[in-house]
This record gives sequence, structure tokens and C-alpha cells, in this order.
Amino acid sequence: MEFRVLGSLEVRGAGQLLPIRGSRRRALLTTLLLHAGRVVPVESLTQAVWPDGQPNSALANIRTYVYELRRQLQLFDDTEDRLTSHPGGYRLTVGAGELDLFNFRALITAGHRVMRHGDHHGAAECFGRAVRIWRGRPAEGLEFGQSVAAMLACLEEEHWSATSAWIDAQLALGRHEQVIPMLRETAARRPLCEHTWAQLMTALGSAGRTAEALAAYQQARRVLVDEIAVEPGAELRRLHSAVLEGRSLDSAPPAPPHRAAPGAVPDTPLPPAQPVRASCDLPPRLPTLVGREDVLDELRRLGERQSASVDDQASVAVVAVSGPVGVGKTATAVAAAYGMRQLFPDAQLFATFGAMTGTPRRTGEVMVELLGALGVPQQAIPSGDYQREALYRAMIAGRRILVVLDDVADAAQVRPLIPGAGRCAVLVTSRPPLVDLDVDRRLCLSPLSNGQSLQLLAALVGRARVEAEPGAAARIAEACERLPLALRIAGGRLAAQPTSPLAAMARRLENEPGRLDELTLGDLSVSPRIAQSYRTLDPVTRSVFRRLAADGPPTVTLRTLRDRLALSEPVADRVLEELVRHHFLVPLAEASPRGGHRMPRLCRAYARVSGGPGDQRPSHHGAVMNRPVSRSRPADRAGADSGRQSW
Repeated sequence: MEFRVLGSLEVRGAGQLLPIRGSRRRALLTTLLLHAGRVVPVESLTQAVWPDGQPNSALANIRTYVYELRRQLQLFDDTEDRLTSHPGGYRLTVGAGELDLFNFRALITAGHRVMRHGDHHGAAECFGRAVRIWRGRPAEGLEFGQSVAAMLACLEEEHWSATSAWIDAQLALGRHEQVIPMLRETAARRPLCEHTWAQLMTALGSAGRTAEALAAYQQARRVLVDEIAVEPGAELRRLHSAVLEGRSLDSAPPAPPHRAAPGAVPDTPLPPAQPVRASCDLPPRLPTLVGREDVLDELRRLGERQSASVDDQASVAVVAVSGPVGVGKTATAVAAAYGMRQLFPDAQLFATFGAMTGTPRRTGEVMVELLGALGVPQQAIPSGDYQREALYRAMIAGRRILVVLDDVADAAQVRPLIPGAGRCAVLVTSRPPLVDLDVDRRLCLSPLSNGQSLQLLAALVGRARVEAEPGAAARIAEACERLPLALRIAGGRLAAQPTSPLAAMARRLENEPGRLDELTLGDLSVSPRIAQSYRTLDPVTRSVFRRLAADGPPTVTLRTLRDRLALSEPVADRVLEELVRHHFLVPLAEASPRGGHRMPRLCRAYARVSGGPGDQRPSHHGAVMNRPVSRSRPADRAGADSGRQSW
């Protein structure tokens, strides 16, 4: 959901504008949003909604409005306890990044933090984005009681302070000419604000327009004397002397914090959008990617539709890419991202969660990395998860950005990193399919075909060698399960020995006890990656996997687990689901009349040659096997490191 109060009230869900009809209902929702996360007493709500006096039915009306708002929000929102009742009042809960007011304040906090560290570029970016969140006066078109009206007046002062801070940052960057038109208009609207006149004098004087800077001082002095009978303060006098003496205005000490004149109502136009750094944080792509043309074309078409959308509030496009170890998930996602750089010109971000490594990363850690890639200095990043998420969403809002989140363990890790709305796209890669993540496309990558495998092998070792030994090349592809990672390792080893026959490599790979030892080249290895997936299984499922690898039938069905391993049907069903989800069992070809699943050769080889301490061995009596299967998170049980790229 997205709630907007900095301008006319807007509520959006699933990319659609939610109609909140009736000024009383809109006033009630606005009041709850201004106090988001806090219980608002009914008395405060009635005073806000009926500024000219409450009717006798006010309490009943409030209850009706709350009931109707709940029903409307539930049409697009599955968040539990969004609008809750409490003794004496009501509370509306918003998530990080959902309320534009909180996003505005998060950016302002970040801007002040980096300004204190002298980073004017970062400050200009934060303040500029904060000011551009505003679409007009807060809660425009609605009338409120005295308390809420005072809150809205304070919000307008926050808006003015942010605009003034943005101008200060622009002046510090030497962008004097760009801010002069805005400062002239602002000085006309807020003639008693000395800091605005000081900014205008600084901009004019630094741009070489000395006469205009002196004229601005005289105009400011005339207004102050005529209106409130005071001479200009120290800031204006210092600047006046500096202009007369021809001294640099940039060397003057920073102006004191701005304090608005009493009763002033800001109506400053929004500053023009500043160009932001177009960050490309993608890792190097593979020189040869075979057999994924259809996937890349599909992702490109989806990216084109998303980038061409004219609705900045449209739903973000999310694609989940899953598949077994070594199938090329990361390589495919990275190649797709490079192919869509022009569609998402504002930034292309990449972050890996390392779900299958010994040190899986937390969402907060990844968010800090992404904020840095978006140009937020380290010292400006909030320490709290909620504030970080709000800043992240605010930095992405309104921009065309592609985010690649790699090697993810579960949906909970990535939900905070998916933008709420806009012309953005997110590619998520994981070994098990993230079935509980709402996505636009689910792509499960399969091993290459025979022809594609030979094509990849030819690209690695040379076409002449493959054509000279086509039978051996086909045997290598089959022994590698036609997985790109295994083929790259075998091809790399053969490329290092240009005179070695392919048949020799084929014979070694067909020897099951030594197969995984052969599939190691530098930091690339198949066995550790299988081991990481194996460690995500609960002990019962591990035992079933090892038993099936040792003496299981070629075709595995639910009946196999029930009858041969004496599992109860519920346990057998859950174990089968886990083995399929983690790709230790794969469905037989659709043409197979028997259905069922088979165990990939590399997984079978791993189970037969390696063991894990503490594994529970299958019992024909089912005492161990009929225990409930654990559902703990994979990231909590990940083992040794397998490098940055997850194949």
C-alpha cells in the first residue's frame, strides 16, 4: 500500500488509486495517517473531522467511517491489523516506505547528516528528493479542527526548511545561476525571511551580478524597516560588506539554521529534478551464455513494458528465477540485466544474499549496500531497519531502476527490498522456488538440451575437438547432467590440456566415485554447492535422500517413500515436497506414462561418496522417519562458502 498526504490525500494499492469518497472519511483517514502508528483518541478524531462543531451522532459516525475504511483497504491490502480499534481510539499502521510523510522525513534526516559531514552532493540529492515528494499543500482540499490544522502548518514549515536546505546545498556546489529564479520568487512570497534574502545575495554575488546583489540587500532592508521596523541582521550585513569589498561569498561561514517568520505560509515551487548518478553495480557477465535466449527475450519484453509505463504508481515488475545447482541462474539474471540497462537508465543494482554460503547476509546489510549504490553516503544511512527501508523506498521512488537480488533463501529476505510502486523491475534468484513471494513471472531454469550442451562445450574447448570426438563430447555432457557449471568446469580443464582426448575426460566423469572430484577447477566446484543445498534439508529428509541414493529405485513416487521406507503418508508427502523443492528429485519427462521423479546423477554421486555428522539413518520401522519435518529457514543452516556467484 502507498499513502500520500503531502498534497491531496491519495491511497494506492496494487498500482491502483483507491477512491476514498466523502470529505469526512478523507479527513478521518488523514488524521490517522498524520498519527500513524499511534492510537488517536476518538475525541481527537471528532474534533478533527468536524471543525465547526460535532453532531450528536459523531461517535456513531466515526465507527461507521472506520468500518468503511477497513473494507476499502482490505480490497488491496493483505496486511493484518492495518486499522485497529483500541480502548478509546483507533490506530492506523503503515509499513516502512508506505507513507510519503515518513519518506520525506527520512530523506531530510539523511540530508542533514551528510551535510554535517561536508557532503554537499549527497545533501543536495537527499533534500531535492525530499522536496519533490510534495505535490501541493498537505491534505489539500480538506478542513480540520485546530489541532490537525496546526500539524499541517508545521508540515508546511518542514517543507520550507527542506527547500531552504536544498538551496544551501546547491549554493555550496556552485550552482548559483540555477537557483536565482526560485529565490526571487521565494523572496517575494516570504519577504520577512532574512535567510532567503541572504541566499539570493549569495547566488547573485557569486554569479558575478554584483549590482543585483546590492539591490537585493536594499530591497530586503526596505521591507524589514517598513514592515517590522528593524534593520537587517548580522547575516545580511556581513554579505553586504563582502559584496562591497569584492570578497568571495563562498568563503563566508555557513548561515545559522533558518527560522521562519511567524505566520508565514510557504508556497515555494518545487526545485527541478537534479541529475542523479546512474549506478551500474552488476558483476561481470559470462562471455558465452548458451541456451537461455528464450528466457532473455521474455525478460526483455517484460522490461520494455515496465519501462514504457506512463504510470509512476504502477506495480513494480518482479521476476523470480529458480533452478538446481549449476543451472546458471545468476549468469542468466546478470545477462538479462545488462540487456535491459537502457530500459532502466537510472541504476542497475546487484546484491547477493549468499543463502548457500557459510555466511548468509541479513536484509539490513544488503539494504545498506544498495543505499550506497544509490549514492547515499555511509554516514547518512539510518541505523534502524524501519528508517533504512523508508529511505531506500524514497530513493527509488519515481526512478527507472533494475534491482537484481541473487542467491536468496526465502521471500522474507527480499520483501523489504521490493519498491512499492514505479517503473522499476526486480530479478530474484534462488535455488528453491519462492512460492510465497508475489511475482509477475516465475522462471525455473532447466539443464541445457543435448545440442546446447555440445554448443557450450565447443565454445570452451574448440569446435574442432568436439567434431573430432562427438561421441565423447556427448558422454561428457550427460555425465555433467547438461548443467552449465559442470560443463564449464570440464571444458576449462580440457582447454588447459589441448592435446588430451575428450574420451579420457568422459571415462573419468563416468566413474561415479570420482565424478565430483573431476568437476573442480580453481574456485569453481560442483560438490560444495550440492553440499550447501543438502545442509538446508532437515535431518529426516537428508536420511531419505541418502537412502534413495544408495538403493532407491530409478523412479521415485509418494508410494516409494510410503512402502519402501515405511513413512506415514503426511511425512512422505512433506519429504517428497522438500526433495523436489531443493532439486534433489526432478520430475520425469511429461511423456513418461509412469510419472514420478528421478534423482540427478550428480546428486546421487554426492550422497554416495560423502556423509554428514549427525545424519539420521533411515529406519525400516519408521520410528525416526515419521517425525514431523522441520521447516526452519535455509539461511539459518547454511554451511561453507561457495563464492559470490550462485550458479
